[in-house]
Amino acid sequence: MNTVIAAGQPSYAPMRPAVANVLLEAADTDPRLVVLGADGHALAAGVREHHPERYVDVGIAEANLVGVASGLARAGRRVVVCAMAPFLVRRAAEQIRNDVCNAGLNVTFVGVGGGLGYGTLGPTHHCPEDLGFFAALPYTRVYCPADAIDACWAVRSALAGPGPAYVRLGAREDRIVHDPDKPFDAAGGLLLRPPGDALAVATGIGVGIALDAADRLADTGRQLGVLALTAVKPFPRERLVALAAGVGTVLTVEEHLETGGIGASAARALAGGWTGRFATHAVGDDYPPLGDRGELLAHYRITADHVISSLSDTDRTRG
Repeated sequence: MNTVIAAGQPSYAPMRPAVANVLLEAADTDPRLVVLGADGHALAAGVREHHPERYVDVGIAEANLVGVASGLARAGRRVVVCAMAPFLVRRAAEQIRNDVCNAGLNVTFVGVGGGLGYGTLGPTHHCPEDLGFFAALPYTRVYCPADAIDACWAVRSALAGPGPAYVRLGAREDRIVHDPDKPFDAAGGLLLRPPGDALAVATGIGVGIALDAADRLADTGRQLGVLALTAVKPFPRERLVALAAGVGTVLTVEEHLETGGIGASAARALAGGWTGRFATHAVGDDYPPLGDRGELLAHYRITADHVISSLSDTDRTRG
């Protein structure tokens, strides 16, 4: 699954082929499972080949896509909806809310290219609000995997749980940051680096960014903890409060609008009595410049350099 770039360098892999295999496994074991698409077949490749009667492509009609999903779920099917995140979230918002989530139906939404994943295609194809949108709806579970390994776990978890779920997938190749043999924890996230004087809470591409910052800081004798969240709803409030009790600074790193993201969730969790310093690295609400994903992340200060800089800023303020 992994594509090794060079010896000693990180490996990268797309999430979609890995998730397609997970959906085929699920279809093999559960005859109720149906996969729906909106003029896109990559995620349903295995299901189309081996169970063609359980794949439906409605075309470029996302509102209709969710309406069909609702009807199938009410008929007892376990439904997976696959679509580009920006068009799923915006074009079908009413149907997602009223037809599926308000009723608590067993529909798993898989959105490709959430956040800034489509880069130079511009803000019509950016979707930095997807996680917050789904998290605001009733009965939902929301996942933002960091890599292909994480994405497989997230989809399996989404399919296993009751009610609606949303999984954001990357549109291109993503850096592998997880060990495939390490167990995942939906309830509390994975503590990839133990906290020292600071803790980074990260999700999606933010996990790799936080790890890079932690490794660079370790070379200078500083210890930045990294808590990686695959499930952002439910948010692990109790675990964050416990970890933050021993650190002076908590920061969040995410490819999502600051409003409605893990930064907002973390701030609410810590507002009850924690007295340290808090910083967020998230997508701002300004109109983005033209750029690829990396350039856009840099514009919004979602990089290892900016994480390190924000910790230095808190040190200067503390001094």
